Amino acid sequence: MHLPAVELRHLTKVYREGDGERVVLHDADATLGLGEIGVLIGRSGSGKSTVLNLISGIDRPSEGTVRVNGARPHRARRRRPHAASGASTSGSSSSSST
Repeated sequence: MHLPAVELRHLTKVYREGDGERVVLHDADATLGLGEIGVLIGRSGSGKSTVLNLISGIDRPSEGTVRVNGARPHRARRRRPHAASGASTSGSSSSSST
């Protein structure tokens, strides 16, 4: 059996707004298998970008777990070189001379 490509379990995300809080996601679950295509549909402010930020590791959930290929994305991001650093893992250059 293969691990899910993306797995969201009991996902909750709360943002602080002044003295209050705004709950964007509450106890959300989703599973996306390797090779499957998922679609996020909702009105403005419904949490679509928040879900993508959580999956990519840009943000962390207030509660619940996010796993991408079996690992938590914020941990996987720490192990990879940052793309903006200019580091190349392939050893090739995109520039050419004529």
